[in-house]
Amino acid sequence: MRSNSSAQQDRILRVFERYVNDARQLGLVRLRIEDELLEGGFITVDGRRLVNFGNCCYSGLNTDDRLKKASTAAVERFGPAFSSSAAYTSVDLFTDLEARLRQMFDAPVIVPTTTTLGHLSCLPLVVDADSLVLIDAQAHASLHLATQVLRGGGIEVISVPHNDMDALEAAILDAGDRYRKIWYLADGVYSMHGDVAPMAAIQRLLDAHELLWLYVDDAHGVGWAGKHGRGVVLEQVPMHERMIVAVSLVKSMGSGGAGLVFPNEELAGRVQIAAGPMTFSGPLQPSALGAAVAACDVMLSDELIDIRAKLDTQIDLILRLGREFGLPFAAWDRTPIWFLHIGRNDDMLEVARRILADGFYVNVASFPAIPMGHAGIRFTHTLANDLGQIQALLESMARHTSEVIGDRVIDLRAPEEATLEI
Repeated sequence: MRSNSSAQQDRILRVFERYVNDARQLGLVRLRIEDELLEGGFITVDGRRLVNFGNCCYSGLNTDDRLKKASTAAVERFGPAFSSSAAYTSVDLFTDLEARLRQMFDAPVIVPTTTTLGHLSCLPLVVDADSLVLIDAQAHASLHLATQVLRGGGIEVISVPHNDMDALEAAILDAGDRYRKIWYLADGVYSMHGDVAPMAAIQRLLDAHELLWLYVDDAHGVGWAGKHGRGVVLEQVPMHERMIVAVSLVKSMGSGGAGLVFPNEELAGRVQIAAGPMTFSGPLQPSALGAAVAACDVMLSDELIDIRAKLDTQIDLILRLGREFGLPFAAWDRTPIWFLHIGRNDDMLEVARRILADGFYVNVASFPAIPMGHAGIRFTHTLANDLGQIQALLESMARHTSEVIGDRVIDLRAPEEATLEI
């Protein structure tokens, strides 16, 4: 939400605050759930039971008894917090988790506490002074945050149009030999629209340009896609010698923490030892570590095949009904994240209010998470949702979108290609 002047910054903040307050008054954001025991695909808000389509634990493991028991056992052993820098001491659950993650990804892995801290640990260390950084315009906010640190260190950072490989290659060629390395920062699964990075095309660029390095955040792809749940990125392409993958253990893994996957031991060791946040940030705590180890055991078992099959069945249903109902989805990729493109913020809030009245909780999305004029409704589905709930949600969406928008044409151009004014 940064701008080039204090006046513009203030204007942006005022628009953002107004949008949040409007959504808050309608009971759509900043909610506190009241469940005595969270289970299934429901949440309770203001005494009302809602079907939850805002959960990012696609595998449904966040309420799994095995993870609960492992978390509780870890607290019994070590207490709720182990307050020491990992540079000095850490509990042996880190050894268990790192071993399982290496088995999952078949590559060296280190464990930061969050993906955001992973980015802030890794990127300022591996992106040296003679580098150029190219970042996808729709990459996660945590990656854009990390580029602010890089800019502060004098690194040139350029935003490139979303998933546009021609624009990316043009930027690489334009850089010529002025840089020792060129880094491309992107997501594996984009968290708002649910579309997927074109990894095969990116791999071709890596092979064609020896200066190019890739850093990709696959937080939303890990835990339901790829062999052993290693994610959408490594489902599409093998680990490249000039690629780093950041992953979350909080989303579909249902536990806590994150991972940084490296092409070799030397680079992994350097970040583990020399990256500031890996030393000075608090460690992943015992409860999250215990749950993460248990989640990895699920990923390494045959159970993952069943998880993926059930999610594929849900995705098939959404694809069929979405086209049958003419829903204006921003992307149609096979992920558990969907974005119903509405356009105007007031229309989006009204559609979401009506969906909520039907008993479904979904995520509203507007400026600044979404460019001005491209507001929409984001929903996710997990194994805690059944097919009947999914069908009922899409029927509700289709009915209320038609009622509120009517025959108005929705601009489905990529946000960076549209004329957006505050």
